[in-house]
Amino acid sequence: MPGGWNYQAYISPYDSYIFYRTMDMEDDYFYIPVAVATQIVNGTNYRFLTIAEPKNGNGTAYFALVEIYKPIQGDASITNITSIP
Repeated sequence: MPGGWNYQAYISPYDSYIFYRTMDMEDDYFYIPVAVATQIVNGTNYRFLTIAEPKNGNGTAYFALVEIYKPIQGDASITNITSIP
């Protein structure tokens, strides 16, 4: 349904492609997707529940909600990363 969130039972290969291609720009943490929800708008909004692990070993791992927007035409971009306490 357009506008509603669709919570998926698994992360599809296309969802993984969008996630890793977009998250390639992050320097400080590795983000490992655990679950995803999508919302069809003028493009697609993605919400990934992730585990964030520091790349350099200095820091603490935490859960994070990564939000990505993929327009109909063009590249996906990160819209927000929120740590989950």
